[in-house]
Amino acid sequence: MNVPSVEKSLKQYEVYKFTLSEQYRKTALDELRESDETRRQALEQLREWVVKNPAILGCRMDALFLLRFLRVRKFNHLQACETLERYLVMNQRYPKWFRKLDTAEPWVDEMIEDWPLLPLGYDKAGRLVLLAKMGNVNLERFTNAALVRLFTMAMETYYDEEKVQITGTVHIYDDTDITMGHIAQWPITDIIAYMKCVKHSFPQRIREIHLLNMPRYAAATVELCLNLLSEKMRTRFYQHRSVKDMTKIVDQSILPKEYGGNIPIDELQKQFRQRLTKYRDTILALDQMEVDESKLSPFSKNDNWLENDSGVIGSFRKLNVD
Repeated sequence: MNVPSVEKSLKQYEVYKFTLSEQYRKTALDELRESDETRRQALEQLREWVVKNPAILGCRMDALFLLRFLRVRKFNHLQACETLERYLVMNQRYPKWFRKLDTAEPWVDEMIEDWPLLPLGYDKAGRLVLLAKMGNVNLERFTNAALVRLFTMAMETYYDEEKVQITGTVHIYDDTDITMGHIAQWPITDIIAYMKCVKHSFPQRIREIHLLNMPRYAAATVELCLNLLSEKMRTRFYQHRSVKDMTKIVDQSILPKEYGGNIPIDELQKQFRQRLTKYRDTILALDQMEVDESKLSPFSKNDNWLENDSGVIGSFRKLNVD
């Protein structure tokens, strides 16, 4: 695959062409306010902003990368700028999660074999569905950082897909085998930092989040996560006590065969491995993007979007005691 350049430039770029069906074009117009002319103007304005922004030292300028941020913010120019800058800061500020993501490292194969995360494909609504099973994480081998790194690798292979940008994602968390040890891997400060990244920096339209068989001892952690998200996002959480109950909402055909769907887990693992291999160079090249944090825009430099919230931490500790 050709690796996109991170050189800041207003050179002539290849004209973007919408490649999806009319169904997706209609969704883009109805939900994102996207038309051919709106998109053209927005890409031009965002490129100009990146070039003129002294804080951004290196950034991809290709249309599919910039459309991540324009589409997730429904073509609101200021909000797209904020999210793009915060995405760059996030990647630089938390290297343990977002830097040196080499999909060829042996630990990646180990995690795929254990499958704490599996991309399942697209449901009938065209949304990308991902299945996570944190209880599959080998606590003797891996920390929460490895799980976040695997998730980041997976999403970076999908962020540039027009389908994902327009219709969004559905996340299923099967907590059947989760233990207190898995939950204890997440310090409160890490939970807060990661959830703020999700809220402010991820170029992802999260449409639904499904929690399957969540144990009671995980409730406080989930409540903390919910408190850190927007009200709109909180309405997209669903809890289920069985796969049968979950498939009243989730398209069953997209689930693994072991969950009543069509494709067996071992085939999904192979597909995941192939996808990570295909996008290895593109993911590694993300490290070339860089920001000078001393020159950040006010919305990234002066607010507390990546600072730990002592009030939330205090409330969480009180919740644990009660």
